[in-house]
Amino acid sequence: MLEQRGEFAMEELEVLNMHLAVSHLNLASIHSAEGKIDDAIFEYTKALEFDPNIYLVYVNRGRLLWKRGEYKHALDDLSRAINLEPLIPSTYVWRGDVYLALGNREAAEKDYLKALELSPSDGEISKRIEKLRKGWVVGDSPRENL
Repeated sequence: MLEQRGEFAMEELEVLNMHLAVSHLNLASIHSAEGKIDDAIFEYTKALEFDPNIYLVYVNRGRLLWKRGEYKHALDDLSRAINLEPLIPSTYVWRGDVYLALGNREAAEKDYLKALELSPSDGEISKRIEKLRKGWVVGDSPRENL
């Protein structure tokens, strides 16, 4: 009987953690939409305390960190997102943009090519690769298009 109660309590805790993570994720989305980047990053970080494996948190926080110019931290988050969900092309594009901002053109092209492999008909990815090969530089990075 005691063992069953322990299992039930663990399940309740997992559900509670999931709800708390979603609450922080919702708050982060609201802050982001309002342009409150620091508050959004804080809420995304809080969400990870309850569930450290939420792809969307890493993507959104990474994009906000990139927007704030924190490229290394953005790169870490986007890489973690790719580890969690390796078949989403847009994450490779965003990480490629961060690599470009860091001046790592080779890594940027590798990520753009991986995104194109996952989504061969995406013309925007093809345009990025073409622009990169024509000398696209950091100042031309599409950061403002987040």
